[in-house]
Amino acid sequence: MARNILFLFRLFVFLMCIFQVFGHTSPDLPDGWFSAGDSPNDYLMGVDHTIFYGRAPGSSGFIKALPSANDKGFGTMMQNFFPKKFIGKRVRLSCFVKHENVLGWAGMWMRVDTIMENVLDNMFDRKITGTGDWVKFESVLDVPKDTINLAFGILLSGAGEAWLDNCKFEIVDSSVSTTATTPKKLDHPINLSFQS
Repeated sequence: MARNILFLFRLFVFLMCIFQVFGHTSPDLPDGWFSAGDSPNDYLMGVDHTIFYGRAPGSSGFIKALPSANDKGFGTMMQNFFPKKFIGKRVRLSCFVKHENVLGWAGMWMRVDTIMENVLDNMFDRKITGTGDWVKFESVLDVPKDTINLAFGILLSGAGEAWLDNCKFEIVDSSVSTTATTPKKLDHPINLSFQS
């Protein structure tokens, strides 16, 4: 009897160790999310049930570079939708991001696709690098009347890992500046003589 109890105890400890090593993440993407980028197969993406922002129980989305990843490409965990209630408005996306050993760069991003152009804020001008705890990041873009799609997510270029949690969309007024990293399209040519 004592031998059986000792065996069951050892089995329990072994299974708990396995769960601690392998059970905290799931490579399955949650409903609505998908992987993309120019090198999505170089990144593992899914749900982490042990690292999250806020109180337990919780979970977060994560993206982690595989050994094949390099900073010449990127992967992203994203979703897109038709922004019916945001048409003609200025929209702020805010998310909490945690990152670890990011040697290339990471960024929370939002893109507005219209019939004529795509406007993007991928945080290229304020890259997330290194290691850091949960920080709230924001992206603000206008959603014109001819918008056909709004996309957003977390991207990673190169080694490291990043987590995304508690994302929120809200309408803001014109006093809040946009954060677009895509240059605005001109309606006329400029600087044709290449003068400063």
